Amino acid sequence: MPIGEFSERSGLSPKRLRTYAAAGLLVPAAVDPASGYRYYSPGQVREAEIIGTLRQAGMPLDEIRKVLNRSSPAQLDSWAVHLDSEAVLRRRALDRASHLLAVERTSFPTCGNQDSKEAAMTHLKTAAQTERGRVRDNNEDAVTTTERVAVVADGMGGHPGGEIAAGMAAALVPAAFTGRSLDELEAGVRAANWAIWDRSATHAELEGMGTTICAVGLLDGGHLGVVNVGDSRAYLWHRDAFLQLSVDHSVTAELVARGELEEETARHHPHYGVLTRALGIGPDVEVDAATHVAVPGDRVLVCSDGLFNEVTDDEMATVLSGAANLRAAADQLVALVLSREARDNISVVVAEVAGGS
Repeated sequence: MPIGEFSERSGLSPKRLRTYAAAGLLVPAAVDPASGYRYYSPGQVREAEIIGTLRQAGMPLDEIRKVLNRSSPAQLDSWAVHLDSEAVLRRRALDRASHLLAVERTSFPTCGNQDSKEAAMTHLKTAAQTERGRVRDNNEDAVTTTERVAVVADGMGGHPGGEIAAGMAAALVPAAFTGRSLDELEAGVRAANWAIWDRSATHAELEGMGTTICAVGLLDGGHLGVVNVGDSRAYLWHRDAFLQLSVDHSVTAELVARGELEEETARHHPHYGVLTRALGIGPDVEVDAATHVAVPGDRVLVCSDGLFNEVTDDEMATVLSGAANLRAAADQLVALVLSREARDNISVVVAEVAGGS
């Protein structure tokens, strides 16, 4: 039967059927080599119903493939235990979030320690800009800024998955951060990773979506907390020094770190830009996190690779140190990229540590 009829009988959309076939599941019984039309056999309806049901249960395609190849009640029992465990963890996380929100409403405004007084006086002034660039059809980057945090996420997985993943990360990380600790930033990144992975696991059209994340938060006491996964970056301009605060998680960055590749030639490596970590690839993620001393007047740049792949460190430092204000700095950085090939989306946040009155 043709794919349209099979779709009606199985309850799976043609798009989802094509996704499953590409993953090696529900491969059509025949394909017309001239037209490319796909045909399924009536006997595949039951298999389609099993796959659809397991996807509703949140099972990834790799696990479904194992179930189909070695069908046994034990495998389904194991997944049921996994779902029960995840439900308990989510409930605990929700209860913890409720507790933290209650603490925030009742105790934080009247907290009287010296660090909190300093935090109330210190904040981030920010200017952000994100552009599609000259080559891409859509913008899969997302940025978020507050007086406490600056976030850049660079989505992957194509439209609409990349945009959705980046948007989720850029929303969830700031929501978890109050300024109390670096742990809050890390927790926000892990929550975003789980949310993206869970959504892609239960929506076939979003399978494979993910995103990088780089976030800089102003901590109580005036320090900067930096977290990142992937190759979006954070830089600091401090007393005439321009420093990269984050470490890229990519094939070439790791080769450079091991001394197997020169940084000057990394851009020409066939695996340049291939990530070794990203949000949404699995239920857990390794997060890099660190704190840095910051003083009023320091400027911070958070950006996607669409900036630093086109603009040198020296150029970024010149703009960051010389621009009259933050908006001018953000505009100048994006303009530099657009004056060149601009092969990727470009996102920048320029922030300044500012003292309060």
